Amino acid sequence: MNSKIIHARLMNVPLAAIAAAIISFNAVAEQNQALETVTVTAQAANASSDIERQRNSNKMVAVQTSEAIGELPDANVTEALQRMPGVFIVRDQGEGRFVGVRGIDPNLNASTINGVSLPAPETDSRAVAMDVIPSDLLSSLEVFKTLTPDMSADSIGGAIEIKSLSALDRDGRHFKLSVENSYSELQEENSPKLAGTFTDRFELDGGRELGVAIVASHQARNFGSENIETDGIWEKLTAVDGSEAFGAVEIEQRDYTITRERTGLAANFDLRLSESSQLYLHTLYSDFSDEEERQRNSWKLDEENDDPASISASSAVWEDAALEKSLKDRLEEQEILSVVFGGEHQLDQWGIEYALGYSQAEEAEPHRRDTDFVQEGLLLGYTSAGEKPQMAVGADDLEAALTAANYALDELVIEDNFTEDEEISFRLDFSREIQLAGKPSELKFGLHERRREKSGDLNATVYDGFGADYTLADFAMGQVDYDLAAFGPGVNKGALNRFIDANLSSFEVDEAETALGSARDYVMSEDISAVYVMNTIELERAQLVYGVRYEATDFSADGYRVIESEEAVPGAEEVAEDVYVSPVHYQRDYSNLFPSVNLKYDFSDNIVLRAAYTESLSRPSFGYLNPSPAAVEYDEGELEVEAGNPALDPYEARNLDFSAEYYADRLGMFSVSFFHKRIDNFIVVADVAGVVDVADYAGSLPVDDAEILQPVNGDTATLTGAELAWTQGFDNGLLLRANATFTDSEASLGLGPDAERSDDISLPNQADLVGNFIIGYERDAFSLRLSTTFRGERLLEVNMEDAGGDRYEDDHMQVDLSAKYRFENGLQLTFSGVNLTDEPLFVHNAGYNGQYEEYGPTYVLGLTYSTF
Repeated sequence: MNSKIIHARLMNVPLAAIAAAIISFNAVAEQNQALETVTVTAQAANASSDIERQRNSNKMVAVQTSEAIGELPDANVTEALQRMPGVFIVRDQGEGRFVGVRGIDPNLNASTINGVSLPAPETDSRAVAMDVIPSDLLSSLEVFKTLTPDMSADSIGGAIEIKSLSALDRDGRHFKLSVENSYSELQEENSPKLAGTFTDRFELDGGRELGVAIVASHQARNFGSENIETDGIWEKLTAVDGSEAFGAVEIEQRDYTITRERTGLAANFDLRLSESSQLYLHTLYSDFSDEEERQRNSWKLDEENDDPASISASSAVWEDAALEKSLKDRLEEQEILSVVFGGEHQLDQWGIEYALGYSQAEEAEPHRRDTDFVQEGLLLGYTSAGEKPQMAVGADDLEAALTAANYALDELVIEDNFTEDEEISFRLDFSREIQLAGKPSELKFGLHERRREKSGDLNATVYDGFGADYTLADFAMGQVDYDLAAFGPGVNKGALNRFIDANLSSFEVDEAETALGSARDYVMSEDISAVYVMNTIELERAQLVYGVRYEATDFSADGYRVIESEEAVPGAEEVAEDVYVSPVHYQRDYSNLFPSVNLKYDFSDNIVLRAAYTESLSRPSFGYLNPSPAAVEYDEGELEVEAGNPALDPYEARNLDFSAEYYADRLGMFSVSFFHKRIDNFIVVADVAGVVDVADYAGSLPVDDAEILQPVNGDTATLTGAELAWTQGFDNGLLLRANATFTDSEASLGLGPDAERSDDISLPNQADLVGNFIIGYERDAFSLRLSTTFRGERLLEVNMEDAGGDRYEDDHMQVDLSAKYRFENGLQLTFSGVNLTDEPLFVHNAGYNGQYEEYGPTYVLGLTYSTF
């Protein structure tokens, strides 16, 4: 028996031609009475498959299959999604975590896996940090930009559907094993990864067939970042000598060392009972841990509430300032479990689908330790402002600032935090083929139930007495490796932890600060009941989908009201000296009706036109709804508060969409779409100190200066945009993919005519430009991808009194590279580079530093063996 393996990189050949070539080849083989095996590995076909699924959809959608995802250096679901039209990502430590669609806040998306909503393990988020899901677990990603009534209405930006592997989608038994190592240039650290996939189909009695797919992935990544950021905002300050300029009173230098581990497991079982009946059980488990060591210098320039001695546009000096050195030692562990059991059956004229899902996510921070050492009475300041302020110490104080023995052990905070998010869901859908006005159509209706509960058990113990006068010299390490500036000595984690473990029982507890840091527990429940009816009509060259969905929401929240006061607070319990706590309960029920119409029109064999009108909503993030304040800090007349607002209304949107898509006979596609959204009750995080009663947090204490950050509903916002997408393959092996989404938004804060600042802003967290550009090259066994992703500037926080205090995240452009070589024995060698241009994160107000963080590039070398 002869065997031949043909590796075809067919950049511009339609799938029909590939199939014809295989048939022709087999015919020749039969004539020669020799059995030949042909394997076509056409990576261009991946793009063709994505395009075909998009073309056939009755909604506006972008599709990416697992094969296309594997062409780029994307370690998790979030980073894979960033390549799709209109999608951008929000990063943490340089890695993608949250996903936004059409430039809109990630909290305004819906995310499901195998049809079941994903929970959010973070304390304050509704948006799912999908970096906990390895890309190896995926079958496909779909981003829906218009909705039909059979979909949940909680999506203004887009609905993201993650489909995990099914063995019934493949023939026979297959497996894949991948090993790789990544290298962080900034940290000079190596990080291994191992992933494996197994699928098989089993013939059972009675013509039934069972598909089993098992996927496992594990990575331990060692990396980090360097950061300088401002605690608060830059605002106009007046110096002792009478000079005035924009300045900041607390600036922090931070150096992060991180070990991030991800373990993903999926086991999917699909049982085909007959051609018209199928059962399935899909499971996903993801374990994520983040071990973080943060060295920090805090330049507390107005430690004694003093004005600067002098100030200019680029420099300032304080004569009685403090320098604090801190260590954060934190392990964060997250788990996500998703299980869904369901079935699909065709019974004569009726179709029935059902699914029972359970999803659970949790986050734990066990024994987190934040330790501060402080030196006071220094001459401190900065010699440049802008993106990266350059900090400076007076010449006479320089030696003291570099001497570890001058930093006294000031405070230790130990936290034990646990958050859980749990949801049970059920859906039942019926469909029937009918004739409507002489045209074939499908009537579909059903009900969906979701029962969700999110809770937090947050505990902090603050120690400020240690039985002796300890200094940084007792726990010092050498100079911290920090490229942004000279950092000085840091804190030795091992020596400090040994000291804490041996002496913790003798430390003195700050009862007031401990009470303030621990009265943050909450329980929030959200029950959603929905029914819908929709009709799909097949016309001669068009398809019309219309219907209505009704959703009823029952929300409740339990937490605590916390007040620091010298006088008793009626109805509250004094849990520590001057700290009063009382339980609070909020209850709210509301319902909405969501009509929608989607029209698809085949103008010609190559041109598809679409139009849609939909209505949707997005419920506020759980951090915004939390009735317990995240932080209440009072210090000598200065009050700082971070609080939620359980009385928030949900976003409500009316959406118009139009698109035209051109599909080439060969591999190629061009589309242009326009969208307009009118959004009521949009939410903005604002400093509301000027419009709320500070006594709600400080009681009878005198307040000279207050910052109270709280989410509030704005009035009305509009968002208008256009989206372009282009894919084209060429005979020489070149593949180009480009997309760009342009948006313009206007939002009204509803401040009234007496407001000191402008009432008009852009929609919070919205990016005005999102784009991707990918150059691919295929030749024989070699594959190359060079990709660029871009996200424009977006507004993060609003200062209700002064627009100069509004906080923005600067635009971000990142370049990544992936190269692959496939050997004839099934092995594939991969090299990739991520963030090759070392793109930083920059947050600012009025152009001045809010946060500047560098991550450096990462390089990955991998080897894969596959029978796929």
